Amino acid sequence: MSEQDFLSSLKGLDFASQVGVGHFYHVFHEGCLTNFEIAEHGVEASELYPEVKYTRMDEYLQPYV
Repeated sequence: MSEQDFLSSLKGLDFASQVGVGHFYHVFHEGCLTNFEIAEHGVEASELYPEVKYTRMDEYLQPYV
């Protein structure tokens, strides 16, 4: 689904639904929850807990594709 199709799906929805779909847009099309810079004083989660094997979402969902 293209970005324009996704945004056009907002038309005709009530405000609460527009807010929900708007969040999906930011997460899935803009990727606002990924690839952000960590400040100098910050620590990435995998450094805090090196014994935990982290799985990326695309790796986790791959068996279902």
